[in-house]
Amino acid sequence: MFNWEFIVPLGFLALMGFVVYAYMQKEMHNRTLLNAEIMNAIDKGVDVPIVSPKKTLLDYLRRGIIFTLIGICIGIAFLGKGDIQEAAILGSVPFAVGIGYLIYYKVAIKKEENAIKEKK
Repeated sequence: MFNWEFIVPLGFLALMGFVVYAYMQKEMHNRTLLNAEIMNAIDKGVDVPIVSPKKTLLDYLRRGIIFTLIGICIGIAFLGKGDIQEAAILGSVPFAVGIGYLIYYKVAIKKEENAIKEKK
């Protein structure tokens, strides 16, 4: 009845588009709130130090998990179709990026723990 080989990727693209849209809306809202806060502080005559957002180690962990799972899901999707070569090629790229993020997270945590031990 339906051509599932067409509907599943279309649904995936729609979902990814929605995720990007929601993320951009969230970022825009946060910037608007920050701008309003800075403008209110300037109106009151208070100096406002501009703090740049710093990426935490948990950001790398989250990205690693997301990319790894995307790679695994792409691989499973193509394996379900029977395309082993496509599964290996297309699934390995986000999987490798995710593993890289996870390795960086692990190394950074060890480095941070060693720095804390040296201070004591």
